[in-house]
Order: sequence, then C-alpha cells, then structure tokens
Amino acid sequence: MPEQGPLESLPELYAEHLEEWNRRFSDACGAREVDGVVIFSGVEKQRFRDDNDYPFFAEPYFKAWVPENSPNAALKILPNKVPLLIFVASADLWHAPPDAPSGFWTEHFEVRRVASAAALFKELGMPLPGMAALGEAADKAIGFATANDAELLRRLDFHRAYKTAYEVACIEEANRIAAAGHAATQTALAQEPSQQSEFQLNQTYCQATRQREVELPYQNIVALNEHASTLHYQNLDRDPPGEFRSFLLDAGVEFNGYASDVTRTVSGKTGEFDALIASMDGLQKRLCSETRNGVSFIALNDLTHRLLAEVLEDHRLIACSAGEAYDRGITRSFLPHGLGHLLGLQVHDAGGHLSTPDGKSTPPPEEHPFLRLTRTLEPGFVVTIEPGLYFIPALLERLRNAPPAKLVDWDNVDSLTPYGGIRIEDNVLVTDAENRNLSRPALLQSGIS
Repeated sequence: MPEQGPLESLPELYAEHLEEWNRRFSDACGAREVDGVVIFSGVEKQRFRDDNDYPFFAEPYFKAWVPENSPNAALKILPNKVPLLIFVASADLWHAPPDAPSGFWTEHFEVRRVASAAALFKELGMPLPGMAALGEAADKAIGFATANDAELLRRLDFHRAYKTAYEVACIEEANRIAAAGHAATQTALAQEPSQQSEFQLNQTYCQATRQREVELPYQNIVALNEHASTLHYQNLDRDPPGEFRSFLLDAGVEFNGYASDVTRTVSGKTGEFDALIASMDGLQKRLCSETRNGVSFIALNDLTHRLLAEVLEDHRLIACSAGEAYDRGITRSFLPHGLGHLLGLQVHDAGGHLSTPDGKSTPPPEEHPFLRLTRTLEPGFVVTIEPGLYFIPALLERLRNAPPAKLVDWDNVDSLTPYGGIRIEDNVLVTDAENRNLSRPALLQSGIS
C-alpha cells in the first residue's frame, strides 16, 4: 500500500491535533481554576453609516479547532467531553445561508444549528459562571467566570509555538499553493515585463492560488522598482512603470486556518542588483541552515547582521570592513526589521516574546526593537527566515547625516536605490535533527528557486 501524502493523512493528523489541543486547554483551565472554555468565532462588523460588512476573519483559537471561517459561531470545550459547536444560520433574504459544517473534522464535534444569537446563548447553557470566554465577542458576553483572561491567553499563546503534525501539514500545503502564485507572477513578468502593473500581478497571484483577496492571511506586498523599499508596500499601482527594474512579492495563502508567508525578489536585468539578489539568497540559505533546535533567535538575528555586513563589503556598498560596519550599526540602516517570526494561525503568530508558560517574556534587544521572536528555537516551531537589504530613502538620509556616513560608498548606494530592495523569505520547521524548509521544495516544484 503506498504511503499516504500529507493531505491524505489529514483526518488522522487532525485527530491527534485535537488530542493535543484538548490537553493544552485542559492544563490552561486547571491553572486558571475554570471548568472549561467557550470560544466565540467573532461577529461580522458593519461599516460606519453603511449596510455592508467588513471582511470577516474568525478568531485564531476558534480556527485551531474548526477549520472554517464561520461568523457568529461558538465552541464549548469541557475536559474529557465532546466539544459542542454551535453556529447561527438565520433565514436571510439577501444572502445565501451558511452551509452546515462538513468534512472529516466534524465527527469530533457535537454540531448544533440555531437561528439567532439569542438561541446560541441558550444552547450554550448561559450563564456559565465556571467557564472562561475567549474571542472579541466574549467581552460583551455576561455570565462567565472570565472573559479573555490574560494569564489563560498567555498559556495558550506560549504553546502555540509547538506545531502539531496536522498544523505542519496545513502550513506546508499553504506553501505549495502560494508557490503556484509566485511562479505565475514571475512567468507573467518574463513574458510581458512592460505590460505588468502591481495591480495586474496581484490579480495573477490570486488567480493562480484560487484565493480572493479577502481570503488571504495578509495583504499581499506587490512592489515594483523603488516601491520595494517600503517594507509593507500596499498601494498596488494600476499602471505599469516606465521601466521594469525589480520586483518583490511577499504573499501567502491560508489553508484550513493556517498561513504561509513567502517572499521572493527578482531583477529586471542582469547586473549589480541581480548579483546582489544572488548574494542575499546565499545569505538566506545560510541562515536557514542555522535555524536549529537550541539556537537563540536573538543570536540568529545578530548573525544576520554580521553576514549582511559581509554582503555590503563584497558589493562595495561600504568603504570599510564588514566588522566595522557591524560594530558601527550601519547594517541596521539597510535592514531595519527583525529576521523573522512565528507562523501558524496568524502570520505573526502569538507568543514570540514569551519565555515561560506563565507569562514571563524576553523583550527584543534595544538595537533591534522590531524583532518579533526572542525565544530559543525548539522542535515544532515554524518560523519565517526573511533577511532583507533595502534602500529606504528616510533611513539613508538619516545615515548620511550621522558619523558613520563616511564609511558608506554613496555612489554605489545611490545607483541601486531605484531598485528599492531585496527580501527573501522561507518558512522553516525546527525538528530534533535537520530542519525542514517548507517553502523551497514547493517553489522548486513550481519552477522557481
């Protein structure tokens, strides 16, 4: 009998996943002395002075149990009992009623359908003075022991870093789908570079991944030329630029509630910027190889800046040694963000600064305030490794007026500034032995590196 692939084995993996999450919730409830938890998926919100709603995204902890983006639902969890899932499906003249939950996961729940929010609370058995409530809607729910208890959330957030095999399979599939989108955009640029706008490239990505924009885990960063210097560039110009110099795409998808987060940068022509991308790709691969069990992510972020200093020296962007550029903090003007973050139910997954289950935390170093992950890596962590090299006008101007300015080769920097910058990002699973890169195999299978 052939070995099952990750998607074929999802039902078995989900059952194991549920056991682990039952244990986590039971332990957290015991520590907080509550009987159980009710998780609200969230409610649709109407726009100001409008009768249309904002796009809906279910609460992360709801998604960990229920792989559906269902509004107006609640999940009642009691230790050693079958979880109760209640969803509202009222008669609506204007909209199609939600389908009843279906799929392999539903066999693990008692599912009830009600017609109103009032009926939902009745089915929950309100009031529930021994229960904790989680989710945005919990703050308005009365009759619980606690609502969004900080210590309970910290305990759950801490353990979210340790991904189950089911979660890894979902993130891996999200990488596979995202890779198809990245490949499609690069193909479009290669075929008709002068005809491609950021808006069109975003459409190409969504079509290739079969995801609507409102379904994506974050707003795609689609940046041509100097726009790549804006870390979270969001404008999506409708018209192609006069010249295609560079393209940065930071885009993922969501699969069963779990996100991918992948970035690639390509050059419009051969030359120095193309060579710089190759150097940054080598740097990123080195950092991926160093992403191992027992490694401090703070130390890994520091290594990033040491290696980046070498790239700056090799490409004559500085007029000093790599060691001096690192010591004088010059690299921080070219790479202002942290190396990466936890990935899972959210793109920037919770718990990145927590050092213990009871809430002790390790803040980022003063010199790297935007570092989202300060924990020591352990098996089960899925992290992004995303070094960058950017020509950000505001930071470069600040550097020009600082004492280290004389250590920078400004002619070379200025010649590359119209290209915006470079970011290369993979999603990496930490294991007991060798780590697993969840992005590169999918990208290679799609025809890009």
